[in-house]
Amino acid sequence: MEKKYLDYTAEEMVDDRNFLIWLSHLSENQELDALVHEHPQFARKVSQAREMILLLKVKEAPVLQDDIYSIWENIVQVDRADQSSLKIRKYHKFIKYAAAVIFVMMLSSLGYWKILSNNKHQVYVFQTNKPIQQSRLILSSGKEIDLKKDESTVKVNAQNNAIRVNNDSIIKLSSNPEDIEKIAMNQVVVPFGKKLSLELADGTKVWLNAGSKMAFPDRFSGSNREVFLEGEAYFDVTPDKNKPFFVKTKEIVVRVLGTKFNLSAYEADREVMTILVEGKVSMRENNGINLFGKEILLNSHQKAVFDKTNLTTTVNQEPNAEIFAAWTDGWFPFSKEPLNNVFKKVERYYNVQFVYNEPFPSTDLISGKLDLKDSIEEVMKVLADVANVTYEIEQDKIFIKHNNQMPMRK
Repeated sequence: MEKKYLDYTAEEMVDDRNFLIWLSHLSENQELDALVHEHPQFARKVSQAREMILLLKVKEAPVLQDDIYSIWENIVQVDRADQSSLKIRKYHKFIKYAAAVIFVMMLSSLGYWKILSNNKHQVYVFQTNKPIQQSRLILSSGKEIDLKKDESTVKVNAQNNAIRVNNDSIIKLSSNPEDIEKIAMNQVVVPFGKKLSLELADGTKVWLNAGSKMAFPDRFSGSNREVFLEGEAYFDVTPDKNKPFFVKTKEIVVRVLGTKFNLSAYEADREVMTILVEGKVSMRENNGINLFGKEILLNSHQKAVFDKTNLTTTVNQEPNAEIFAAWTDGWFPFSKEPLNNVFKKVERYYNVQFVYNEPFPSTDLISGKLDLKDSIEEVMKVLADVANVTYEIEQDKIFIKHNNQMPMRK
């Protein structure tokens, strides 16, 4: 906790988003007891702030994320309608605190990702980072199945309550009527150097790139279709106007009705990139920062880049949007792309590690095309010519140097 909060009034606490984030994670049994002992005046103000929140927060039913945005828009419209009105001025502070409370409510809904990670019946939260050699299917029951191929296929058959793997083995899901009534989430994990294609229960096709994870249900019920992604995937979504499709990452939510797009959301990358090949999607942040920003609508052949550091989103035209999905056919084309970015992608495709003294300048831009069906030796020959570098391969490490440098060795 920052010391500046000790001097805050209860109203200032409710008006501070960072403080609300801290407050929402406060453990009443331990941290608050310690605060009461060390700072009794501050603890009382914390209690007052909580009471203000509880006055407005609805407990009887969970508040959906879309509902929260609607509530906020209504508040903004009321506030703008007649700011000179005495009545509006009288309640202006209340409106500000209501907005802060909505922020806390949104934190609760965004906690969906973490809350479910503590639910033993929900395995779609990516709870493990242990290295694996083969792609893996993790069923909602907890059963894990290694997928033996470099490019495995998984198909959900909701009608037969089963999952087909590699067009061969059929995995029957629970036949217990009580279990069938539940929406069970499964998970696929794709290590570096592998790929996987997945057909969901509604016919939506998904291609998962190396180093990716995705959670998906046995079937889609209710008013939405929802999956979770970490890594990179290309989606060909089956249209259904009555049941929109959502792809959720830790940073953004993409909402689609029926479209084709590529989404790259690797944990280690600074940016989350959405490239729309066909149709329309909307995109919004999936965190507590810049909470009340409107959804961004993307049209065909547009690219949206969300910067995790600056928390900003830029949208540009992308005439050659299809090339971002070329990896699904085994190609990696790049045009005026930083050398470091190319190395990073090759690392994932081939499960290797590039070693060099320092990152290459962002101004080192290269263009070319790699055949991902080639061996790493063949790929490095092409890269060396294009990027004007030399290299040495030692098992899964590739030592890189500019022609006027010595290779970095361990």
